Amino acid sequence: MRLITVRTAGIATLCALAGICTAVALVTVGTTPEESPAVEASPGTLTGRITDDATGTRLVNAVVLLEGAGIGAVTNADGRYMLVNVSPGRHTVTIQNLGYADRKQVVTVVGGQTTVANSEMTMVPLEVEDLIISVRPAGRKR
Repeated sequence: MRLITVRTAGIATLCALAGICTAVALVTVGTTPEESPAVEASPGTLTGRITDDATGTRLVNAVVLLEGAGIGAVTNADGRYMLVNVSPGRHTVTIQNLGYADRKQVVTVVGGQTTVANSEMTMVPLEVEDLIISVRPAGRKR
């Protein structure tokens, strides 16, 4: 026995505006509901602003990466970033900037919508190896 699954699209507004009522349906055929192909959700957008947690200063050139998705962006002069074509669901976002502690944040992206994920970063001192400075008098060649 074959099971037919019908999913209808919301058309009340279309009917009211056009003065007609035509049902729009997506029909999938499968043996069981689990075997019926799923309708893929459209990708979403992830955007936000990255700031310094102590001063509120907008951070320029912070790197924002979506783990496991191969998607990333760099913040602009206003500290803003935008990632497009993000698959719907829960994602871990990693934020990095020179002089700041890396930050991870879990966000949920909804298909076809823009999700806002602002974040604050904490400044940390930079550690460098020994620095040697050599000075020679002007005009002398080595």
